[in-house]
Amino acid sequence: MQQYWQRNFERYESLINHGLGTEAFFRSIEQELPPVVSRAELAKATGGLISPKTLSNEDALHKGPAERVRAGSKIGYTRASAMAYIRKKFKLL
Repeated sequence: MQQYWQRNFERYESLINHGLGTEAFFRSIEQELPPVVSRAELAKATGGLISPKTLSNEDALHKGPAERVRAGSKIGYTRASAMAYIRKKFKLL
């Protein structure tokens, strides 16, 4: 369990060190994503900043990522549409 937390901490620390909202930040997320990414994996890739439930709600309102894929009861997104969505949602305050 400790290895899991250590690995995740290092990954999130790396994302923050790239500078939230910078091009390097977005590239580091994009490199981690597979060609099709589930809601849960997208939430994990953003460090929990976007939850699977938020993605579900925004899909229902037609505000979520543009290209969706269904596999049984699971919904996923293409890497390109997921990244476009993340770029739109993340802003520096």
